Amino acid sequence: MKDPGLTAQISNFERCVLGRDVELALTVLHGDYALVLVQPDPVVITRSRWLEVLPDYVIETYDVQEQQLDVLGDCATLLQRLEMAATVLGQDRSGVVVTSDVWLRGDDGWRIWRRHSTPLSAGRMPGAGDAPTGR
Repeated sequence: MKDPGLTAQISNFERCVLGRDVELALTVLHGDYALVLVQPDPVVITRSRWLEVLPDYVIETYDVQEQQLDVLGDCATLLQRLEMAATVLGQDRSGVVVTSDVWLRGDDGWRIWRRHSTPLSAGRMPGAGDAPTGR
C-alpha cells in the first residue's frame, strides 16, 4: 500500500531538483542528507554542499525510465533508472543514471536521508571539490 505522504515527498524532491528550489528542498531533505557516489569516483556530497550547488544544477530533460518503491515501517527505498540532459556548475552531467534513495519517516514526516547515484554514462560530478570519499 502506498503512503500518500511519502508519495508527495518523492514528488517534492523531484520538483525541487528540476526547479532548483532550495526552499522546497529544505522541506524534503533529512538533516543528515548526503548524495553518495562510488562511480566514476567515490565522493560524498553533504547536505549543505548539495543545497549550495542546487541553483547551478540545470536540467533540460528528465525521464524516469524505471522505478521501484519499497516501504518497511519508517524506512523506504526508491530505486530508479533515469535519463537526463543536465549541467552542474556548467559541466555536462547528461546521461543515464541509476539512483537509490533512502527515505526515513520521523516526527516531521518523510525525509530523504541518502541518494546513492551511479551514472552509467555521465562523467565526474562537478562541484564535489574536496568532499570525503567515504565515512
